[in-house]
Amino acid sequence: MSEHLLITKLNVIASEIRHEDNLIGQRTTWLVMGQSFLFGAFASLIAQVSSVSAAARVAKLLRVLIPLVGLLLPVLVLLAVSAATYAIWQWRAEHDRLRKMLEAEGLDWPLLSNATWVMVTGQLLPIAAALGFALAWVVIIIQLRTV
Repeated sequence: MSEHLLITKLNVIASEIRHEDNLIGQRTTWLVMGQSFLFGAFASLIAQVSSVSAAARVAKLLRVLIPLVGLLLPVLVLLAVSAATYAIWQWRAEHDRLRKMLEAEGLDWPLLSNATWVMVTGQLLPIAAALGFALAWVVIIIQLRTV
């Protein structure tokens, strides 16, 4: 493999890792924004006075649907963050494989930190936020069933 091709492949890998990391950041932002909207809508529904009108029936339905959607969203974000993290690990493994090739010995190419704790702590915020929101909705759903 030529040095030019090797450098191109390493650049592609760096680009892919950056892309997956950006996706994790975007998904975390979407999660927080979506959850704030859902919590706000749910709080306004709870504050409404009960009546027998059609609007009250819709509000009652939304009191069930909003927590379910609120619970589904963090689960989906957890899956997406897990997929992105897995992809990053795969790209890092390929990066390491290419750096160990004889053709790469002369390149002054930076090493990627493959420490597991670096990867885990780097993904801690989106995972903790998703789990926190999911737990909050589970508590709300349980409280709705007891009321």
